[in-house]
Amino acid sequence: MIGIVIVSHSGKLAEGLKEIADVMSGQPVPVAAAGGVDDPESPLGTDGIRVLEAIRDVMSDDGVLVFADIGSARLNAEMAIDLLEPDERENVHFCDAPLVEGVLAAAVQIGAGSPLQTVMREAREAALQKAPPPGEPQETRTGGVVREFTIRNPMGLHARPAALLVTTMNGFSGDIRLANLSKGRNPVNAKSINGIMLSEVTANDRISVTADPAEAEAVFAAIEELIRANFGEEGSVASRPAPAGVPPRPETTSPAVSASGALAGISIAPGFALGPLHHVRSTLPEIEPVAVTDPVAEAERFTRALSGAETEIRTSLADAGQRISAYDRKIFDAHISYLHDPEIIETVKQRIIGEHVCAEAVWRDVVAGLARTYAALEDPLLQARAGDVIDVGQRVLRFLTGGETSPAAVSEPSVLAFEDLRPSDVLAIDEKTILGICTMSGGKTSHAGILASALSIPVVFAVGDALAGVAEGRQVLLDGTAGTIVLAPDAETIAAMEKDRKTWEDRRARAEAVRTLPARTSDGHEIRVAANMASVEELGVIAGSGAQEVGLLRTEFLFMHHDSAPGEDEQYEVYRTIVAGLSGRPLTVRTADIGGDKPVPYMDRPPEANPNLGWRGLRYSLGVPEFFDVQLAAILRASAHGPVRIMFPLVSTLHEVKAAKERLRAVMKKLRARNLAFDENVEVGLMIEVPAAAEMADILAPEVDFFSIGTNDLTQYVMAADRANAKVQDLFDPFNPAVLRMIARSIEAAHEAGIWIGMCGAMAGSPVAAPILIGLGLDEFSMTPSDIAEFKLTLSGLSLPACRDLAVDVLKLSSADAVRDRANVLLGR
Repeated sequence: MIGIVIVSHSGKLAEGLKEIADVMSGQPVPVAAAGGVDDPESPLGTDGIRVLEAIRDVMSDDGVLVFADIGSARLNAEMAIDLLEPDERENVHFCDAPLVEGVLAAAVQIGAGSPLQTVMREAREAALQKAPPPGEPQETRTGGVVREFTIRNPMGLHARPAALLVTTMNGFSGDIRLANLSKGRNPVNAKSINGIMLSEVTANDRISVTADPAEAEAVFAAIEELIRANFGEEGSVASRPAPAGVPPRPETTSPAVSASGALAGISIAPGFALGPLHHVRSTLPEIEPVAVTDPVAEAERFTRALSGAETEIRTSLADAGQRISAYDRKIFDAHISYLHDPEIIETVKQRIIGEHVCAEAVWRDVVAGLARTYAALEDPLLQARAGDVIDVGQRVLRFLTGGETSPAAVSEPSVLAFEDLRPSDVLAIDEKTILGICTMSGGKTSHAGILASALSIPVVFAVGDALAGVAEGRQVLLDGTAGTIVLAPDAETIAAMEKDRKTWEDRRARAEAVRTLPARTSDGHEIRVAANMASVEELGVIAGSGAQEVGLLRTEFLFMHHDSAPGEDEQYEVYRTIVAGLSGRPLTVRTADIGGDKPVPYMDRPPEANPNLGWRGLRYSLGVPEFFDVQLAAILRASAHGPVRIMFPLVSTLHEVKAAKERLRAVMKKLRARNLAFDENVEVGLMIEVPAAAEMADILAPEVDFFSIGTNDLTQYVMAADRANAKVQDLFDPFNPAVLRMIARSIEAAHEAGIWIGMCGAMAGSPVAAPILIGLGLDEFSMTPSDIAEFKLTLSGLSLPACRDLAVDVLKLSSADAVRDRANVLLGR
């Protein structure tokens, strides 16, 4: 594979660029950083011998490309090439390209398997295509192929979908333009996250995409796959899902004052805090423009600040550990996308060079303008992205100005007051010294709101401008459960709060006390509680969650956001790592559910009018046996290291089950021939997601070792209600008696055949659903790890006879609301 050597005056810049190249290439590419010199007093510079060693570190017959920043870096790079032996020198080339853009373009092309000359050409041309600044009219492209699409996911192209689209489009070499036809927006660069998001593409908007003829069909197919897959989003909102069947609390952005005189806002995280208020100023500082004599060097300083900001984000995420979930970490993927946005970077650099003005002044001005643009958009979700822009802007400014890195630092335990909380602020929160958080603005769907909801301290958003008038150090009572702030509370109010806090803390403590205990009802009936898993990074959370096993490993993460499918060895290493991390607890691996709401753009899949009813799940795996066999072999090999089960998704017929088992037997035979170990008695199961499977459960059960009910798909198929369509969400309800009857039938069929049955859909973690499902006889509940402690506590207050009586009753009811009400009576709610 072609190697890359990065020669820079700054060691940190070289290492940071190497890290970015490693991420963007999609697979391991040999990249060596040769930056800086070994002089603590003056570390900036380049060393020809260091460059020579770096070249030899990545050398191969495919060749080496050397990139350099400015001045002596190029001289040292060329000197190092001259010092090579003649036979070595033939395959080493200095690439005269912009350092950052060139290295990243080269890494992507190398990862895609392009030849050396193609890689060099793409690197040299990386910075030649310039887009006009956001908002300016653009000339219509000629010679491109145009196709229109409808964006169907309810949130439109907000940060995560926009980042996914940009990542996918960057996999193509040609120019790609996107225009929001519904809102009359100008075409923008589809490889620019700011261009995409400022197009304000919301649900049901029509967009046009223009692509080069040579790539058009591939581009359009990739976009169709993303749209069919709902841009990788499981639900219709970005915030944490509410308990099954409970509608989300509507957001309020206008301030209110409660009858008691307290400031009222939106509850983000529950709990209570009493202490002094400390204001944190989080607006962009005013920057005085200062003339620079070397604008090229100033532009490079700006580039280094971007690199430093990205490194800081990644370091903060690493320090946060398991406090930030794998899903929530994607918020910061969008932040990193801002740091690589070609339009905003080019705008800043052009102004620095054209106006001879310091980088921080230009950056501040551009960021403020972007934030105002987002704030002026119609869609509330996109308006909230103004906070992300300012967050990224502040971070880069700190690197340019040398400002403080922890604006939330306090000298005593305090309640922090922000005008608007940023995601980076959440990462910096020390829950040992910060009692609680309140803000003047913000909402649950903001990225900061999503992150703050996972904190163990109370958080209240959107209490209004009156918060700014509260004196520094004033005693306040923050009620995260009610979403209020009481100013200067009297003794009676404090006493009432302490009583409420004790009740809440007792409940939380009781849940924590049973977290690692077996899940039992009050009369000793025991069930298995498992965790759902979607990435290796969740191992730490699951290990401490109280889960007895993993009831669902979603393997789609192995295939999404890559340029090609991972091979058997790569998949095996991932599964083996998870098995080892579970320390003997069983792992249920669902084979890939490709299609539907899970995008894999590189797979050759035909367009489908209704992908959720199309070629997905086990249907796809059976249709592409070479893909299926690789995954089965990897899972089987992992079973040699600990208990593993294999589970097939979206089963509809007995023929599919038998065909899948036949493929499994064939793979086992090949593994034996290769002398590779695996569990000869590995358990095999299937998911009950399709009404046909529930109806035929008695026929399917003898063929497998277990069932697992996927209530998300089962509900949408039983009720004919797309779970991503906001207009039919009242129908998408697993508590509907029609869905419950399907569940009851499946449980009965499993037990009659002598096999166990679990549930891995969202309903499994609902405390309201628990007594119903226990009464129906469900054996295993697999849920989000954070739900397990509360679920076990709820279970401990139930008796099996009462649950069975409830199950009999609810199957006779006529509506989901009636079912929920009946369950709540038993729960004492």
